[in-house]
Parts: sequence; C-alpha cells; structure tokens
Amino acid sequence: MRETNYKPIFKAFIPIGIILFLILNSELRTEGSFGGLVDLFKYLFFLVFGVTVFIYTSVKQGKKIQKKNEIKEAKIILTLLLTSTFIAISSFWFPKDFFDKESEFIANDIFGNELRLFENGKYMLRTRDYEWTTIDRGIYKINDNVILLDEEVKEKIWGKRAKKYLIKNKNLIPIYSSGIETDSIEFLTIKLNKN
Repeated sequence: MRETNYKPIFKAFIPIGIILFLILNSELRTEGSFGGLVDLFKYLFFLVFGVTVFIYTSVKQGKKIQKKNEIKEAKIILTLLLTSTFIAISSFWFPKDFFDKESEFIANDIFGNELRLFENGKYMLRTRDYEWTTIDRGIYKINDNVILLDEEVKEKIWGKRAKKYLIKNKNLIPIYSSGIETDSIEFLTIKLNKN
C-alpha cells in the first residue's frame, strides 16, 4: 500500500489555514474596538478570498480523484477544506459577549445600542450607526454619576457613541464634546444598576 504523501496536503492547507486563521482571529475577538465600515471591507475580503480558495481547491482535488492520482491525499485535503469552511462560517455566529461575565449595569434602547459595565472595571459598548454595528471594549470609571469610558472610544453622535454618559434617574444620557444630549429620544434606558 502506497504511503501518504504529506507534501501536497501541507501545500494545499497553507491558503486554507491562512483564511481560517484570519476569520477566527477576527470573529473570536473579545477585546478592543471592531465593527463599522472597516469590517464590511474585511468581510468582503473574507468572502472573495474564501470562495476563491474553496472553488480552486475543490476543482483541483476533484480532478485528481477523477484521474485516480493521489486519491488518498485529495480526500484528506477535501476533508480539511470542508471542516475549515464549516468552522469559519460557524464563527460568524459566535456571540461577541460569550466570555463576558455577569453585568453590574445595563442600559439600552430599541435601536440595539447598549452599554454594559462589569464588576472587573471593564465595559462593552455596542452602538448602531445606520446599518453598521460597532463594539467597543475597555476600562471605565464612574465620577459623580458620570460614566467615563477610556480614550479608545471614537465619539459619534449619530450612533450615540460617547466617552461620557450621565446617569440620571432611569436614563443614561450621552455627553459629547459639543455638549450633553438634550433630546430624550436619544437617551438610553437603564435596565439594571447594581452600583
């Protein structure tokens, strides 16, 4: 019985492994800021590169099987391809808050904007700007009923994304560099406050 030639398997897995690593590294992130328009181009890159690798590898290995050339290696490569594709696609539905601990504070609105504070001094801010969703994570402080987020947050009024939020009654009011929000429609509603 012919021994398995691992060289073509390794060569075929290089592009598969690269795209799988990039996707998992992107989708399983739980720190920092991500989302928005930049992610759109990233997903388009994943789509084009991923589909190209999938089609090219499938056709190439399919021809090998038809010609009965390196059948064992071709089947192993196709198995790796299908497994990697399944893992990559599944990662897009991986919940961004999967590793988050229980929240001490939650404020949100009907549009999907949400601020969560955790007992370890970290926060998760999810904001929507038109069709884009951006998630920011970092360290927060509370001074005189004002929640102060770290400098990584990029302020955006349309997305209710601010570095400061005022806790007032049952509302969380964004404070922008241009001033405090006065339109109550733009307030977040506090759902949980253990502080």
